[in-house]
Amino acid sequence: MLIRAIHNNRLITLVLVPLIMLSFWGRLFVLDIVHVTIHDNPSMPLWDAIIMPLFGYSRLAAAFISYALALVTGLTVNRIISRYGLLSKQSMLPLFIFALLSAGFLSIQKLSPIWFFVFFFALAIERLMGSVTESKPVVRAFDAALLVGIGTLFYAKGVFLFPVLFLMMGILRVANFRTIIASLMGFLFPFLVSFTYYFLIDDYAEFFTQINENLVSNPGQYNHTWFSKIYIGVYIFLNTVGIIMLARFMGIQKVITRKYFRIFIWVIFLVGIAVLSPFFSNEILPIAIISSTVILSFWIDKIYKKLWQESALWLLVLLTIFGQLFLF
Repeated sequence: MLIRAIHNNRLITLVLVPLIMLSFWGRLFVLDIVHVTIHDNPSMPLWDAIIMPLFGYSRLAAAFISYALALVTGLTVNRIISRYGLLSKQSMLPLFIFALLSAGFLSIQKLSPIWFFVFFFALAIERLMGSVTESKPVVRAFDAALLVGIGTLFYAKGVFLFPVLFLMMGILRVANFRTIIASLMGFLFPFLVSFTYYFLIDDYAEFFTQINENLVSNPGQYNHTWFSKIYIGVYIFLNTVGIIMLARFMGIQKVITRKYFRIFIWVIFLVGIAVLSPFFSNEILPIAIISSTVILSFWIDKIYKKLWQESALWLLVLLTIFGQLFLF
């Protein structure tokens, strides 16, 4: 059974799941992408100077780097869930679900700045979640904000998602004057380094121009079809069911575990609101996928009957195949 093969932490599963994920990335290696999304709008200097010259002009290189970024992000989410005990046992199920959720839209799979930001954002979440057990959480607050700041050098609109860190610190009860100041310093540090570089080459006006163009650009909205509406609608329903299941078990969870789960519920809720704004499009769905992975993994893990567990997991697989066939 699929659930038995995936819901464990054996070495063979650790090898198998990334290979399954690679198979879902297959069409990215063979198709020329002509779908225009936010990824083709103004980009940050790091993207233009390093990523595009090295990987952006080769279809195979771009597909491989996109897959690699999604894989390491999925492994980070899997590690977060295992480290902080968000499932009943250590398992590769979260990575498998992350792979399924990431493989629906071809336009999301393509190499883009958002995948760099999502990777650093996932690392920031992991770093900040560990602040609860620290006597001085100010260091972890600085580190988490620094990671988000580095990610923002690739995807400028990450600036709008930086306040989510303050929400996380509030949920974890580590928000105070020192941690807030430390997080601001950590977030601004990469921008200070960038500004210093532009100042030294006497082109600091270009620094502000690049930031401004990226922040105010209108990405346009994804041209949804009936297929994409069905796909998104089913996943909204499944996440709602997952959150309801999570709420049922909240009372028997440890206090700290409840806080962890609240972080992911708030992230998926805020990203859902952001998608409806004129500043974002479906390019930020990988951020929601982080939280959705946690919610759906918990839901499937807590289904009592093995038959229903298997059916729920196969439903996600069939949805991904549906997306592979009809979504761009």
